[in-house]
Amino acid sequence: MTLNLKGGKILFDGKQVLRVETKFKKKDLYNIGVEMTNRKGTGNYDKERTAFNVEYVSMSERNLYQEVKQTLEKRNIEYLNKPNTNLLNGITFTSGPEFFETLGMDFVHSDRTYKTGNKKGQIIKVPNIKSEKDIPQAVSYYFDCCMEYLKEFVGEENIILSQIHYDEDTPHLQAYFLPIVEEVKRKCYVKDKNGNVVKEKVKNKNGETTIVPKLSRDEKGKIVYETVKGKFLNNDQFWKNKGGKNSYAKMQDTFNKFITEKGFKLDRGNIGANVE
Repeated sequence: MTLNLKGGKILFDGKQVLRVETKFKKKDLYNIGVEMTNRKGTGNYDKERTAFNVEYVSMSERNLYQEVKQTLEKRNIEYLNKPNTNLLNGITFTSGPEFFETLGMDFVHSDRTYKTGNKKGQIIKVPNIKSEKDIPQAVSYYFDCCMEYLKEFVGEENIILSQIHYDEDTPHLQAYFLPIVEEVKRKCYVKDKNGNVVKEKVKNKNGETTIVPKLSRDEKGKIVYETVKGKFLNNDQFWKNKGGKNSYAKMQDTFNKFITEKGFKLDRGNIGANVE
């Protein structure tokens, strides 16, 4: 097969694998940082291949939480500093070993077998990488394309960490980004003539009386919202802007179109479906 990386011709076949995790909180960041920088976690790491991992975006702070915190502060991004705030999203781009083999990468049998899935019982194959020459240009180009898509989708400045991992069972691009939006909708509250928020007594679910700010409502009794512009870390609004309930399916579709135009043919599965 002739290698032509400049598009116009579909070259390689494989399964599209694009995974997203949207709920990384402060308590999760330490382990993510250690896994990314020290390669300690739940993966099957081959330390001899770790040297061939590629960093697109690296940390400058001592840990991932500090990296996120400093980035938010330096860029004056407004966010809720609470334990349950979703600070980071994670994303992984990859495919099966068969895809990378079509790109020219050599794989060898490991001493392990698949425990679940369509390949249950089959021997797990791993990349045979002894030097940088064992990483084909087409593989590097594929991950460069994935990174290009990610920059367009989330904004390059919002990517906190991004690496290609060649030291696990299957090569993959793993990245983490801040879900930043430029406007949010906020509830309006009733104010007195001095501009102070009016408070009222309400009963909570337990029947207890509490004092809370009084919400502003229209003539139909619906809560009034206002649109505020700026820079906000807001996970819910980020994915609403990407399509809401259909955002994951749309991402799968747009990535498939993007990567096809780059010369790769990856099986999307059911177009429009919220599944891998």
